[in-house]
Amino acid sequence: MQTPDQIDTISGAGLSIHGARLSRRSFLGAGGALVVALGLSADLAGAQVFAAGTSLDAAQPASWIEIHPDSTITMRTGKCDFGQSSIFTAYRQIVAEELGVPLEAITTVIAGDTDRTPDGGGTFGLLRNASTNMRKAAAYTREAVLALAAQRWGVAPSALTLRDGVVSGAGHSETLGALVARQDLHLTIPVEGRLTDFRGLVVTGNPPLKAVADYTIIGQAVKNPILRPKVSGQLPWVGDIKLPGMLHARTIHPATLGSTLIAAGKLDAAQFPKAKIVQLGNLLAVVSPDEWQVVQAAQAVAAETKWSEWKGLPTSDKLFDHLQHKVDWSAIPPTQGAKKGDVASVKGAKTHRASYFMPYFKHAPIGPSVSLGDVKPDGSVTVHTHSQNPQFLRMALAKMLDIGEDKVVVRTYAGPGHFGRSNGGNAGSEDEAVLLSRALRVPVRVQWMRHDDMGWSTQSSTAYADISIALDAQGRIASYQATHSGPPMQDDRPIGAILAGLPVIDPPTASNPSPIHTARMGIADRWVYGAVEHVAETGRGTIQLGEKESPIKVGLRDHSMRTPVQFQQNFPREVAISEAAMLAGRDALQFRIDHTDDPRVKAVLERLKVEAAWDTRPSPAPRAKGTKLLGGRGVSFMLRDNGYWACAATISVAPATGEVKVERMVLVSDPGIVVNPLQLKRQAQAGCLMGVSQALHEEVSFDEGAVTSLDWATYPILTAQEMPDLKIVLAPYAGAQIYGQGSESANALAAPAIAGAFLDATGKPARRLPLRPDYVKAMLA
Repeated sequence: MQTPDQIDTISGAGLSIHGARLSRRSFLGAGGALVVALGLSADLAGAQVFAAGTSLDAAQPASWIEIHPDSTITMRTGKCDFGQSSIFTAYRQIVAEELGVPLEAITTVIAGDTDRTPDGGGTFGLLRNASTNMRKAAAYTREAVLALAAQRWGVAPSALTLRDGVVSGAGHSETLGALVARQDLHLTIPVEGRLTDFRGLVVTGNPPLKAVADYTIIGQAVKNPILRPKVSGQLPWVGDIKLPGMLHARTIHPATLGSTLIAAGKLDAAQFPKAKIVQLGNLLAVVSPDEWQVVQAAQAVAAETKWSEWKGLPTSDKLFDHLQHKVDWSAIPPTQGAKKGDVASVKGAKTHRASYFMPYFKHAPIGPSVSLGDVKPDGSVTVHTHSQNPQFLRMALAKMLDIGEDKVVVRTYAGPGHFGRSNGGNAGSEDEAVLLSRALRVPVRVQWMRHDDMGWSTQSSTAYADISIALDAQGRIASYQATHSGPPMQDDRPIGAILAGLPVIDPPTASNPSPIHTARMGIADRWVYGAVEHVAETGRGTIQLGEKESPIKVGLRDHSMRTPVQFQQNFPREVAISEAAMLAGRDALQFRIDHTDDPRVKAVLERLKVEAAWDTRPSPAPRAKGTKLLGGRGVSFMLRDNGYWACAATISVAPATGEVKVERMVLVSDPGIVVNPLQLKRQAQAGCLMGVSQALHEEVSFDEGAVTSLDWATYPILTAQEMPDLKIVLAPYAGAQIYGQGSESANALAAPAIAGAFLDATGKPARRLPLRPDYVKAMLA
């Protein structure tokens, strides 16, 4: 073993590694590490909080990958886990593969916490784009290790390889740990962006990436290591977090989405001796060191609290009519989607025209939002929560309090199970906890009740589409025209700050400079039927319903949810395609194959035909006279995030009762490179069940002032008894060079496939969701 004075010294300028820079700060008597840090401008570096007790360098914002003397590795990412397990499985596989170490070497994964992770950005597109950060960071690290070893041994880096955590070549061999031992090494990699922006930081440059043909870890069915700690209770959940001197709180939200506070109800001190009312503008809450007492006290105070009346919503029963006839769709510039040929010039032999409607949906987490805010005497803030974008939340809290972002730390934990996070993780109870803590000067834990989460969380946007399909004399699609209309998809304003009258970011508008917070309706559903010669797609947006009319500027706040915007556009397109196939007298699946020129689309649909044992024939299905149950099968397709997905649904319909039963769902996916087939299948299974639930049951109801779907009776979801048989088939394209994604497609595909099966079973179209018995009987009338 060489001693430090025998090792070639890295120059003061460091080593250049494909645009990154490796430097040695000092030799250490013991220990040592190679820390991968970020190359940031001074203004970004100043916005980061250093956490004492971690291995992060206060002079650098953070580190991505840290190699220790024992060859174990710590990996950090600003993304959070919502049960997908991608951070603990796919991300570890990507880093281990690119770095050239065994998967087991990555012993620690630190995720989400703003003071312990580097990149920020929302937890979405985990493989589409977010994984690129980890992959490039690992590639830069591998190249730095090879350069370090090459310099030590006096050989060219090209003469060395890094496999299974060992660098070898030219007669030398050394483990990663031995190479970094007793040295304080820092690799600074280039990034761009802003840490607390919606998308966070992005690693730039082009380090050499490992060839797909050489993969040995990616593609393996790695089990989720976080599952056992979650199930056993070993892993702390957000609801478990407690702090000394903490108070419990329950918020009393306004009576409507436009109500202002007239008078708070009285608190019976004899009945609730430890409780206290807190009022901050229109934000009203009750606090107590006793949680059960605060629940009872809040209910009593709420019953006597007086709010102003407000009626500014069309009601859910009149929503479709309101969108069609009461909204000025010319107020916001339209957008253009697929454009080909001249649809106006086409005169079809047959024409299909119809309007399709999708209601508001809720994330509806099994457990409502809970957060713990802790504002210190020096004004610094720590909030413990379950967030989807903690750095963005950090920015919003700093803006609300008019303090520097360096004063705010967000710590994240596991939370209630659902896809995504109600409000995106920055418009739930987080800001309310912080505001109450600041007012009371003690830590405050805010637990929303079921009615709070259902009534005041955001919802997935409603939408409708007008579609026209012209068929030629041979029964082929001659032209396709679609106009998609709906309110925006991303209101990230913290609700407590709005009620308290404090600063917030702008709501979605046409002029909002943030592309994610626009009121314009973009076309998100990628066109896959390339054999159609004449195509025109248009998107029309509007502001959120009720926002302009509401005195507190709330209204029906919208936010992204599982396949945002694309779900709202894919459902009408795919149902319309199935209806056009029936009009042409063609089989719905073969009709799709005949109208695409993409070989991957064709391959997935052909595979679905086999896996679903598809009965090739035109719709509707033949049936015997007097049959009480009608059976049918339907198909749908989606291209999302470079992932090709197809679905077949088999259902039965009872015309007498209107009940629809989903019997079987088959999904076939070509997502490109499959990082972890086990976890991808699990995500697809869960997503498909969510889609079935949305198709059969889910719809946000509201009256003229407020959401009325406040519990599981008024917002029913799929039960275990209703679960269909599921079959998930992964059929990745052999030549794929990127990590495809789109497991969200599993939920979006369910509804149009089920609607197609309803058409096949009954001969009647299902142009709206959900397929509740009362709606079904109206469709069949």
